Amino acid sequence: MSKHSAWLDFETARRYQTFVARTSMYQDLSQKMVELAQIEPGMHVLDLGCGTGVTTQALLAALQGQGVVLALDVSAAMLEAAQAEVQSDQVLFIRADAAGLAGIIADPLDRVVCNSLFWQFRHKAEVMRALQQVIKPGGWFVFNVPEPYFINKSIPRSPKVSLLFKQLAAERYGVGVQDRRTMAVFLQNFGFELLAMAEFERTRSAEESYLFFQLPVATDWMEPPLDYQTRLALLEEAHQLADPQATVRQQWIYFIARRGE
Repeated sequence: MSKHSAWLDFETARRYQTFVARTSMYQDLSQKMVELAQIEPGMHVLDLGCGTGVTTQALLAALQGQGVVLALDVSAAMLEAAQAEVQSDQVLFIRADAAGLAGIIADPLDRVVCNSLFWQFRHKAEVMRALQQVIKPGGWFVFNVPEPYFINKSIPRSPKVSLLFKQLAAERYGVGVQDRRTMAVFLQNFGFELLAMAEFERTRSAEESYLFFQLPVATDWMEPPLDYQTRLALLEEAHQLADPQATVRQQWIYFIARRGE
C-alpha cells in the first residue's frame, strides 16, 4: 500500500468510525471471519490490517481471555482509533507495513486473519513471503474478497497471449481478478494450501452505501480528475436522487489457507 494512500488520512479514520457505528457491515464480516478461522482460547493471532479494531474485538471475544491478538496497521490514524476502542492487555498494536512482519513478530502465529483488505494490497507477493515466515507450520491464513474481484469458478489456463498474461500475473503476484484456480496456485507458490472457501452474502441498504462512499478510500480511484470534495458533492446528489429503499446484494468469498508443514 502506498504511503500516500487515502488509508493513511485521519479523515478516512474518522469517517470509518462513523460507518462502523452506524452500520453492521464490518461487524458481520468479522464474525464470519472469526467463525471460519476457528479461533480458540490460547491462540496467538494476527489481525492484519486491523483498521479501527472491529475484527480485533471479535477475535478477543473468541479467545475468551486466553491468548494474544497482534493488531497491525500501516495507518497511524486507524491505530489511534483502534486503541481508543479496544482496551485489553491481550492486544498489542503495531504500526507497520504487512510486508515487514518477519522483522517484527518473533513468536509463531496460529492464525492470521485479514478482513476486507488483502485484495487491495499492491504487494501481495511480499506480504505472502512475510506470512510464510511468521505463521507456524499448519497454521492458517484466512482472508476475504468481495465478488467483483474474484470469479468463483476454476478457469483453465488460456492458449491466448492476452488472457494468459493476466493469468500469470494472478498466479505469481496476485495481481488482477482471481479465480479458484489462480488463487490456489498463487497461495501454493508461497507455501500455502487452499483448504476451503466459503460464500457470505449480505444486503446493503441505501443508507449504508451512502455512508460507505463517504470514505475517502472508497472513491480515491477517481482522483484525478475528481478531488474528494467533488466526489462528496456527487454523492450528495446521488443520495437525493436515489430510491431510499433500494438495496444492493453483497457477495464475499472467504479463503482458508494452511501453511505447509
